[in-house]
Amino acid sequence: MLLPTLLAAFLAGATVIPGADVDSAVDDRKVFQQLEAATAALAEKGGRPLGRADRLEQCKRSRTDAVRLAAKRGEGPTLDGPELYRRAAQASVLIGSAYKCDKCTKWHNTLASGFAVTADGVIATNHHVAAGATGEAMGVLTADGRFFPVLEVLATDKAHDVALLRVDAKDLAFLPLRDDAPAGTPIRCYSHPANTFGCLSEGVITRYFKMNEPERNGAVFMQITADYARGSSGGPILDAFGNAVGMVASTSPVFTAPTSPTPAAKDSKSPTPAPSQQMVRHNCATARALLDLVHAR
Repeated sequence: MLLPTLLAAFLAGATVIPGADVDSAVDDRKVFQQLEAATAALAEKGGRPLGRADRLEQCKRSRTDAVRLAAKRGEGPTLDGPELYRRAAQASVLIGSAYKCDKCTKWHNTLASGFAVTADGVIATNHHVAAGATGEAMGVLTADGRFFPVLEVLATDKAHDVALLRVDAKDLAFLPLRDDAPAGTPIRCYSHPANTFGCLSEGVITRYFKMNEPERNGAVFMQITADYARGSSGGPILDAFGNAVGMVASTSPVFTAPTSPTPAAKDSKSPTPAPSQQMVRHNCATARALLDLVHAR
């Protein structure tokens, strides 16, 4: 399914990376409208080729034999920022899931990020993206304007918040996975935050930790300082060699403790000071969690 106007223009010049420079500025509104139209068209066909019920059933798969992935090491020449942007953009996808609300008859879209891990259409994203309860049809949009319906959920891990999807594509740019990047490693995050197509931020890996929240069961996650926001779920975290060392999963804001008013303040009916935000912890799934979805590496 080819998309018209702006995105079709991207197809005409495969080397053009939307948003990469002043001459290829991306029109966010047009991109997201095109994705919404494509996923809505799928949903109108009853979610074909993968409807909601089948997708949710496939999300119970914990491993796959259909994929071969190899862990990479941090070695070779380091890449500069523009080259990392190019590689991340070419391998990343925007994921749309069409659903209807109870207030109108139109199709709406939940948006997320993801990235190719093989040339033949295996896409990495989060479990919470793959297992979205309301989506009737799901598809991915590449930076060069191609739209691919999601055909299958190959495997997921809810505790580690990772999933592998399959689309019918060939010759995709993809990112190798690296599972040994230590804390302190400089990284960059590429994602689609808050209806913004293709945003790169930078930081470092601050630590690895066991998440003890409900349903995580002590699963190991990575924290980073690079910024992201809603819509970034599934976006790749890259090292300086162009490997994906992790994937955006969630944020945990940290606030000051509430301050109780003094007796005098109570008497004057002064409002209780509100907690203020001090920092945001950026929690990421690890590349190792993605590799562990595959039986044979």
